[in-house]
Amino acid sequence: MMANHIWKKILLLVLAVALASLYWLREDSAPSMAQEQADWWPVVPQSYVQKIGLVGRVEPAELLSINAPFEGDVVELKVAEGSQMLEGEMLLKLDTTQLDIQLREALAQRLQAQRAFNDLQKWEQGQEVARARRTLSSVRLNLNDTVRRLSESRTLLEKGIVPRMEVESLEQQATIQQLDLEAAESELASTLAQGQGENRLIAEMELENATARHEALLALYEKRTLHAPFSGVVISPSSQDGEAKHEPLQNGTHVTQGQPLFTLASTERVRVVAQAEEVDINMLEPGQPVTITGDAFPDFELQGELSFIGVQRMESQGYENGASYLINVSVPPLTLEQQRYIRLGMSAHLHINTYLNDAAMIVPPEAIRQDENGSYIEFRASSQDEPERLGVEIGQSTPSGIEVFGLTQGLVRL
Repeated sequence: MMANHIWKKILLLVLAVALASLYWLREDSAPSMAQEQADWWPVVPQSYVQKIGLVGRVEPAELLSINAPFEGDVVELKVAEGSQMLEGEMLLKLDTTQLDIQLREALAQRLQAQRAFNDLQKWEQGQEVARARRTLSSVRLNLNDTVRRLSESRTLLEKGIVPRMEVESLEQQATIQQLDLEAAESELASTLAQGQGENRLIAEMELENATARHEALLALYEKRTLHAPFSGVVISPSSQDGEAKHEPLQNGTHVTQGQPLFTLASTERVRVVAQAEEVDINMLEPGQPVTITGDAFPDFELQGELSFIGVQRMESQGYENGASYLINVSVPPLTLEQQRYIRLGMSAHLHINTYLNDAAMIVPPEAIRQDENGSYIEFRASSQDEPERLGVEIGQSTPSGIEVFGLTQGLVRL
């Protein structure tokens, strides 16, 4: 009886020791399994964009100086500085009194040149050639008549009917008429030559010049009423250094040909101008996409692209502040709704995409290791696969880790 009781106690003691050992083993293995799982970091492709933020201002992408097409007086002025114009709207109208005089003179010169050219085109049938031919025919007939009478007189002289003096007189007359014939032939040849070669070329060029002058004046006449070539706002013309400023335009103001009247700044085609610091300038390239927003137009987000990067520092800053460079961002034409809210001179926020990778593989910095061959990562496609060593190339540094190339989706060891 006593022996059975002792064996029960021994059995309970062994069972308690076994349970305690099992508990201790589980406690020891749990941290190691957790540690094993914590050593591997999952990586998946993700989109990564690197941006630079700048502040710029909205400027017109198209500026056109409207100049006076010809000299005259303003007879009807429809705009003033700051006027908002739509494409095709009337700006002003000029008086054409002086231009009308020039047009009539140019037309007269053109008609005269045309007549002279037409005469040369039919020169051989013209009056000058006909007159020369009649003169030649008359001289030839007179000479033939004199030669005939001279022949008859010589026959009569041999018979003693006429005196020698009459024959000598006819011989002298025939000689003179022969010279007249040669002169008439030369005159006809000279007259025919006047309708050929350089004379005809000169007449053709004079006609072309007269026609060009007349058509140029006609083109100016068509510009007597000026219209807006595109939608925009009217601003005063900028005066060049040393150039005299003209009085403000009003009805009756006399303007000279080529005088700047005003400048039309497009409100449909705009750009954004900003300055980039020297630490950012080498990350910028023409063609990079830009997102444009503004405090004054919060309901609109414009998409543009970087179109110009300056190569010379802005002169407005001192050297101690570092260099800044001018950049331009082109913007698609604004809609009428956008033009109501986006005005010239407004400030704009630029977000320039300097780098984009839609399938970036980003790993923690501690996952990248180095050896004599370069950078590598211990990788496995899943938790059931065996680890392998993959050589990688280092890309961009991001807030969440390092971009690497040569890696696929899976797990990397930290």
